[in-house]
Amino acid sequence: MKTLNETFLEYDLNPFIVFSSSGKLLHYNREAEYLLSFVTPSKLYELAVNYAPKSFGIQRSQVYLRYDRYTFCALLVGYLDDEKIGLRLYKEMINLPANVSKGDVTPTNIFALLELSKNSIFANKDVFITESLDPTLPEMKLHIQSFLKLLNRIFTEYIDCKEIEIMVRLKIGQNLVVDGKSYPICNVSVINHKVDIQNTNALHALASEANVMVIIKEGKIIIEFPIIA
Repeated sequence: MKTLNETFLEYDLNPFIVFSSSGKLLHYNREAEYLLSFVTPSKLYELAVNYAPKSFGIQRSQVYLRYDRYTFCALLVGYLDDEKIGLRLYKEMINLPANVSKGDVTPTNIFALLELSKNSIFANKDVFITESLDPTLPEMKLHIQSFLKLLNRIFTEYIDCKEIEIMVRLKIGQNLVVDGKSYPICNVSVINHKVDIQNTNALHALASEANVMVIIKEGKIIIEFPIIA
């Protein structure tokens, strides 16, 4: 039977992982299980080794790490013997787009905004665009000008590509809570896995301005926001 301490750790919002000395996963809590769905154990083990104290004990470090939609501001690494090493990542809470339905917002057709931005950025470019669009998505409230600025910056990252893929879909199995209400999530992805995304800071700044979230992976930029009609 688990102790109260073990139960709290299991449900902690911060990922906690224990590795063997060879990098094998020995234990991880529920939040770490989610983290491991998009970060390999070897990368996290390497992170733990790099920030480990030089002798037995615990060491806390301030860091800035971004994985998927989450950022981490600190980590704790420790080992008490030569057999195991523990890693705990401290999540930096990202404010959800609570103002997405307030201020200068307009019910908008997301596909019209995509078309407008594509025509602006790729007007004189020979790029083959493959689209996978969910036609059942309704109009949704967005800050149109800020959202267009973000789209334009995203497409600019792919301006020299021969082909790109654009996907717009409902994110299955997850909702966002805004002002106490739960809303489905719209997911807009732009993909070319050969592209090295350069202007990540600018993209995150524009996403914040538009009250949406942006996730940057290898060759892929994803915008996520609640569908508020």
